[in-house]
Amino acid sequence: MEGMATNPREQLLRVVNEARDQAKTILTTLEQQGHPQTSESNGVYFGLVTILKQLRTLEPAPAPGGLASELEQLAGLCIGKLAPLEALLREAARVARTGS
Repeated sequence: MEGMATNPREQLLRVVNEARDQAKTILTTLEQQGHPQTSESNGVYFGLVTILKQLRTLEPAPAPGGLASELEQLAGLCIGKLAPLEALLREAARVARTGS
């Protein structure tokens, strides 16, 4: 692929993938520390994994509005140690909602 022109789905996949990778890193750190926020982190991580599975399913494509609200819900869980993920999830929700 060449150039920066990607379709909204590819852009959304990229942002959600990045968020998932960050969530996994945070989750691993919290698990090692026995941190009380491990379960919330686990929930956010698996929520992102589920969204990625939906995005990778070509037919039928998931409704962008539905994905946007799921991403917004996950962003709302990003407090404390998960705070760095919030902006990325809100960005993903914006991409899902507007297609850009």
